[in-house]
Amino acid sequence: MNILYLCNRKYFLNKMSRIRFHSIQALEKESNLRWSGPNWPDYDNSKTVQENIDKLYYNEELDLVIAYKPLEMRDFKDIYARRCIRYNEMYDHAWTLKEITESQANVVICHHENDYLQYQKMFKYFKLWDLKFHHVAHCAEKTIFKDYGLPKKYDLFLGGATGIRSMLGQHYPLRDRMVGILRKMNSKYECRIHPHPGYDLGDAHTDKYLIDFAKEINSAKIAITCSGAPKSRFGKYIEIPMSATAIAADIPDEDQEGFRKFVIEINMGMSDEEIINKLEHYLENDSERDKLVARGLEWSQNYIHEKYAERFLSCLEK
Repeated sequence: MNILYLCNRKYFLNKMSRIRFHSIQALEKESNLRWSGPNWPDYDNSKTVQENIDKLYYNEELDLVIAYKPLEMRDFKDIYARRCIRYNEMYDHAWTLKEITESQANVVICHHENDYLQYQKMFKYFKLWDLKFHHVAHCAEKTIFKDYGLPKKYDLFLGGATGIRSMLGQHYPLRDRMVGILRKMNSKYECRIHPHPGYDLGDAHTDKYLIDFAKEINSAKIAITCSGAPKSRFGKYIEIPMSATAIAADIPDEDQEGFRKFVIEINMGMSDEEIINKLEHYLENDSERDKLVARGLEWSQNYIHEKYAERFLSCLEK
């Protein structure tokens, strides 16, 4: 299958979140995938997308074009090949609907199941062109998120952005609250709040920040995250168990039965004391915590990027 991935090179180089690129690199191993787009050496920014495709695929059939931010490219909607957009988050309905409709996407890949169900419903009676939605769950990069065998120097670890406000209001309410709770627990336990490195970094493409983050997770007995205001299964729900560390979080809207088998459940409905008591229980009972770690590690192996590529291609075959 001939696939073209279009992405402005500045995003590939600078975006701190690498999950969107690792999944494409996995797809590259399972198909004839080519990278291009604005500011890549083989792409002419002054020409339309189709004119660039004609140059890149002279006399070759192109099956699919996957685009990141397609509206930044000239006349993306007019290309002859099928058009695909992938989404990590889709809570901004106005922008997402604009991007889907103005790009005339044929395939929309939703990484969160709750988004997929919502947009399927939105477009149920809106059939102006050939458009299909598919759900392919987030995966994590197994060469980065793994058991490094590091000493567990932290009892509790909190990573990811905090203090963020979006159109949904407080975007990570539980994560924000946990900052204060960890300060309460810091006199008895070694608590680590990992500073967010920023969203655009000149050397992000080296994966150095992600590797540092993975090693920090692996150095903790329990790592804390949350599903945020959208109640989404963010990447950290895979990255933490894949790093052989127990995860404490609320249960997202997706795969709730699976998560309850290994997640130490904490949520906004609990008091500070209830959360502290639950975390203390698993810190003081190594055998119980180790069972959760083993279950999470086993579960996470179904969400490596090789599996993402398989599921993505299966959607295209449908």
